[in-house]
Amino acid sequence: MSTDADLVHAVLDVRNARWFPGLAGALARSRWDAVQAATGLTRAAYGTARYLAGDPGLPRDDLLAFEPPAEFRAAAPMAVETLHGAVSRRYAELGLEFHAPGLLDAGRLRVRLDAAFRRLGEVPDAAAAIGAVLAVLHVAKPAGPDYDVSYSDPVLPFSIFVGIDAADQAHGDLRLAEGILHECMHLQLTLIEAAVPMVAGTDERHHSPWQGTLRPAQGVLHGLYVFRVIQDFHRALLDGGRCTVDERAYLARRVRTIMEEVGVLGDLSASRDLTMAGRRLATALLAA
Repeated sequence: MSTDADLVHAVLDVRNARWFPGLAGALARSRWDAVQAATGLTRAAYGTARYLAGDPGLPRDDLLAFEPPAEFRAAAPMAVETLHGAVSRRYAELGLEFHAPGLLDAGRLRVRLDAAFRRLGEVPDAAAAIGAVLAVLHVAKPAGPDYDVSYSDPVLPFSIFVGIDAADQAHGDLRLAEGILHECMHLQLTLIEAAVPMVAGTDERHHSPWQGTLRPAQGVLHGLYVFRVIQDFHRALLDGGRCTVDERAYLARRVRTIMEEVGVLGDLSASRDLTMAGRRLATALLAA
């Protein structure tokens, strides 16, 4: 029987469909077992505030419960949870803004999520990877309809934050789909790292084209991984033939932008702060 580490080693050199079909489900099962043993939280009862408090009896304020399409193979509905008090302030201090009560109602939110999840469902293996790691979603407030924001906290195994503006956004379904995929792939890479360490040190700093600053190898590896997944996803949408002419132009621009961003990265695969497995993953990500 293959271990989680065996499953990870089997995908490190893959150069397409880097949501790694089937991997997230296996890794998430192991993590859920650990979460339940440590906190008593099941998949259906999980919530960000509950997890941080280690208290499954804490009230969870759900703006709505969301049932994703069948392609996601989700074991339970996903919750859109509203945070309060110290937990809300924890993320506000990191720069996230949240909508005032009533500004984004549950009906409008459901429409936006339905549209984004339909686009994600057009690539079923990517959708299944999301369905394995996403239990709770938090809605952040972007700076305006032309801006995107998303975030995941490494301490939260099954929660993400994505920005949704109250106004309509150009290509809003594709942009929200990308934000959800982006953060879920951070969750997946964190699960991968728990099975097979990718980073052994924090001495070096590498240029991050996504943040325009120098970052530790782990942060740049995460950025490289999630944007290569997004690139693969956009290419799959383009190959699927369901996009309008305008959408095809938008997706093609996003693919080119990611290729240009990866092109200005240094040779992360030579980093002494990465393990052998981390260097293998970086080599495959840089090559495609």
